[in-house]
Amino acid sequence: MNQRNEWESICQRTEHLDPFYQAVWKKAYAEAIPITGTFELTCRCNFSCRMCYVHLKPDQMAGQGRELTAKEWIRTAEEAKKAGTTWLCITGGEPLMHPEFESIWRELSQMGFFITLQTNGSLINERMAKLLEEYPPRRVKLTLYGSGDSVYQEVCRVKEGFGRVDAGIRTLKELKIPISLVGTIIRQNEEDVNGIVAYAYRNRLPLTLTKNIKASARGADSQAREVRIPEENNWEIQREKLQKRLREAPMREDRKPCSYCRDYRVGYWITWNGDMRFCSFMEEPHISVRERTFQKAWEELIEYEENLDWPKECKSCEVRGACYRCAGLLAAECGGPEQVTEEFCQRVKKYLKE
Repeated sequence: MNQRNEWESICQRTEHLDPFYQAVWKKAYAEAIPITGTFELTCRCNFSCRMCYVHLKPDQMAGQGRELTAKEWIRTAEEAKKAGTTWLCITGGEPLMHPEFESIWRELSQMGFFITLQTNGSLINERMAKLLEEYPPRRVKLTLYGSGDSVYQEVCRVKEGFGRVDAGIRTLKELKIPISLVGTIIRQNEEDVNGIVAYAYRNRLPLTLTKNIKASARGADSQAREVRIPEENNWEIQREKLQKRLREAPMREDRKPCSYCRDYRVGYWITWNGDMRFCSFMEEPHISVRERTFQKAWEELIEYEENLDWPKECKSCEVRGACYRCAGLLAAECGGPEQVTEEFCQRVKKYLKE
């Protein structure tokens, strides 16, 4: 994927699709149809990953609201389907920990969505396997953070984590449910990258790894800033990337922040406590699907996207063309999508100077 294509919204990145689906996505973009959505069922998780931006403990949850019930999720899904949603991702936290997960999964599966289940895989026991066999997802996106229990202890702070994840993967393979592995590389598992890659290769599973983690703006006890791998460690790669960006696709100040988001005008994210947003990393806007119909919430989200602007400092900054920022990154690193800190700016300027 070239640099320019990477920073287009998803409807402009359809070269891998056949003509029919290209037309579907382009129509959705033109008419602002919410064709793709994510239901974040819960912020609960049986793991405690150091870099997680979602996971809250029970006492923290109480201060941020309550989980949507099965009835509320099902009503929202019915309205989303009428509005045009076709692709749906079910995630968390760990979605299988929602107290009514089984009821939610059965109902959503029978509505005709193309569903992706995002999970850590450790809770796919015999009962859950029967549910997924009866109502299989289109794909399971499964997080893999190491190739052994000791690494999982360091990253996810759980005992026998890898063993449980491996068992879940083997169960899904027996059910012939497609699996994609995704992993985040931090200081605690950096030396195990080869082990993670080898595991994916042995199991013939596609794997995507990233070192790009953001601090939590949503109240989770994330250690993202402490555990992320310093960019200076890969300075040659960073320099080459910056040079390519400047050559092929400099940031344009005439484009709105949300136009750099993959879900711009076509997708949404609904948090565990009922807020519709366009970015999972942000703490705003607060557009509750409890208090509105889905369609009304979607219209308000589109209005929010169109009115969101860059911080005033960015518009006159000398390095604005090379500073690859988005609303979610500014929210996580600077405290909000329309503000920027001096520390953030100086870091980018330092890279450019070097």
